[in-house]
Amino acid sequence: MNIKSPFVLKQIIEHRQLFTQLVAYIEEHDGDVEIPSRLYRFIVRQAIQTEAIQGNDRERERIRYTLSEDNLLRERLIIRKDPARGTLVLAPFVVDMLRHFDIGRMRGLSQAELEDLRDGLNQSLAAFQDMPIDLENDDFTDELRLLRRRIQDTLGKMQESIAALEAQGDHLADQVEKQDVGSLEGAAETRRALEKINRIYQRYILPALEFLDPKTSFKKGVPAITAIRRIAKLAGESDHPALNEEMQLSANAIQSYVKDIDSLRLSLERYVRQDRHQREQYDAIERAFNTIRLATEERHDDSFRNLYIPVRHAAIQSPGTFLGIKRMRFARLDWHEIDHRADIEEFTDRRIEELRTRLDKAGSVTVDPARARRSEAELQEQMRQHQIQALLEKWMIPDDCQDLHASLHEYLGGHLENYTLNDLLEGLDWVMALPDFKFHARFQHLEIAHGELALSYHPLIPREAPTQEITA
Repeated sequence: MNIKSPFVLKQIIEHRQLFTQLVAYIEEHDGDVEIPSRLYRFIVRQAIQTEAIQGNDRERERIRYTLSEDNLLRERLIIRKDPARGTLVLAPFVVDMLRHFDIGRMRGLSQAELEDLRDGLNQSLAAFQDMPIDLENDDFTDELRLLRRRIQDTLGKMQESIAALEAQGDHLADQVEKQDVGSLEGAAETRRALEKINRIYQRYILPALEFLDPKTSFKKGVPAITAIRRIAKLAGESDHPALNEEMQLSANAIQSYVKDIDSLRLSLERYVRQDRHQREQYDAIERAFNTIRLATEERHDDSFRNLYIPVRHAAIQSPGTFLGIKRMRFARLDWHEIDHRADIEEFTDRRIEELRTRLDKAGSVTVDPARARRSEAELQEQMRQHQIQALLEKWMIPDDCQDLHASLHEYLGGHLENYTLNDLLEGLDWVMALPDFKFHARFQHLEIAHGELALSYHPLIPREAPTQEITA
């Protein structure tokens, strides 16, 4: 019995909660791979059992014939079947349909997939540059049809990628926020969720931003949006205003996704920094533990002598984490629901009155050394800020500046005594507050190391309007 594909797809859609297991299997193996025939048959049996429980015998038999592997093979919904290996391959549009029903199973566009989309649009640009734009020419209409298909493919995949990344990012962020990091199990779950967020950020978010940025430079070809705009320019020069407008609108539609991707980047970046900071903390703890373990092994002599490591031992003093540690007993405090705010206000009023009385008697007040040191540190900080501002008033941003952080780091490092990365941050705040500041961040991670510290940042580059690519 041969049942046409519309009826087959209808049955799959009605039981989509079962057939999304196929997408789950594909995603677990990271690609459009072959599906075991036994898995497909198991899902069909589940659909048949569902109808049998409801007493729909007629519908049960219809599913048995409709979703049989031979029928799907005849209707080209299965493109290959290997009985010897027990595998089958579903038509790509069927897998895409199932992914559409289960947004959590969708995945973002990887670097390779984005590169494939960009290469296709660059091939169309090369074809349009080599032939005259003539809507009566069959070769040109074939290339135009291929270009439109590539643009639609790019728009569709970008939309699915953003929806998938939003769903996965929200799910992982909820996992991080709701876990109890006080327990070992909760801390392990949080660490796994943060690692997944970092993987999404590095593998999907940053490549998508580079793909959508018309200023990204590639070794071969131009950015996808630039290729479409150049095709639009060729159409305008050949007196085809309708085609020019169509290409311009397509380029704008693709570039509009940069707002959604950038919003995702901002929402996930906090967790990415948390993951990096957490790894650094784990490394520091592991180094401290290994130092103490080594010191213990050196002092251990299979007896009860030398049971404790001295407080002055290098293993305790060097990390700084255990600095000042000593054995002591702590008594449990019982606050008895004391109103601490009232106590503080009472102490403050009494203290002010005592200082006024002392000033009246002695004519002066004894200065607290701790407060004096703090005031002196604040004065030194203000003087440092004025020194940085004076240097920057004489500094001109280089015309070829492609990394404002690096240029300012080099300038301050050569003119400021005892320069630190904190001075760089202070200088950046001053420069970015200028009214003629026209820089924007590139979607790229760089690092400046100075002394014992390192600064991770997005490089700032001059903002330039791409007027030459937009004009018709």
